[in-house]
Amino acid sequence: MSENQFAEDALLAHIHASVPGAAHVLVGPGDDMAVIKVHGGHLLAAKDVLVEGRHFLASASMAQIGRKAVTRNISDVAAMAARPVAILAACVLPRSITQARAQELVDAISHTAARFGAPLIGGDTCLHVGNGPLTLCVTVLAEPLEGVKPILRGGARAGDQLFVTGALGGSLAKDGGGHHFTFEPRLAESHALARLLGANLHAMMDLSDGLARDGSRLAEASALQAVIIAEQLPCTPACVQAHTQAKAWQGALGDGEDYELLFAVAAGVQMPSTIGPNNTPITCIGSLQALPFPNDTALLCLHNHQSVDVSKLGHWHDSI
Repeated sequence: MSENQFAEDALLAHIHASVPGAAHVLVGPGDDMAVIKVHGGHLLAAKDVLVEGRHFLASASMAQIGRKAVTRNISDVAAMAARPVAILAACVLPRSITQARAQELVDAISHTAARFGAPLIGGDTCLHVGNGPLTLCVTVLAEPLEGVKPILRGGARAGDQLFVTGALGGSLAKDGGGHHFTFEPRLAESHALARLLGANLHAMMDLSDGLARDGSRLAEASALQAVIIAEQLPCTPACVQAHTQAKAWQGALGDGEDYELLFAVAAGVQMPSTIGPNNTPITCIGSLQALPFPNDTALLCLHNHQSVDVSKLGHWHDSI
């Protein structure tokens, strides 16, 4: 782990510990979305940044970039089992960009947002002082589903079963393309899970930095330890091709940019094999348990019944 990588997590920890709260802020920094009380109702908000060279290559099309800028935010809405209502987008454009490409980017953002019922309602654009990288920052606003409270990361309990939607790994192709541009946010699946499971759905988040990192975050939020069974991890064909069959589980843990859902379900609940209108597969990949020791690791991975160190696995967004 490089110094910059360590600093990112340290900064996040500082933000979570130091940002003051307020009575109307029900969920602040540290979850997939913030939850704010507004006139007796709840408003959810999240923001993500997309930077050329870190989240996409310069060879990517404006259509790909604009779509991803929106869908990764919609994935945060899915993680809370909420409904998107609007987005705002800010773009810092390289000075070399043409008018046609800038309009193509805005159109991709607008069309993608509209498809999810979250129209583009405002934002900002400006040019770099130099010819810096294309940078997008999207804010998504959402509302809870009727009769469904937002699902947080921190509600898991010891004994819960741990599941993922879809399959993991192999999202970043060598040419810069791949699943990270084409994924469909698991919005319908999250709504179906919330309605099917009710109070038995204890915690949920989306997977962007890899299961090894994000699984630790869900466990830490609940002061528990996640126990992952490597042999149970569902791997994409691209993951198997990139890592070989024997090591595909490592890619499933560390490649990142999956945008699948990780969720904790009460022990003993019988789960279907698929969920949602598209019959998306769901797989039990382990469970949650009390921390064996106060300072123990938040995620334990078992491969061939042996504990393996996966602390260095995960997508750090140093570069694509």
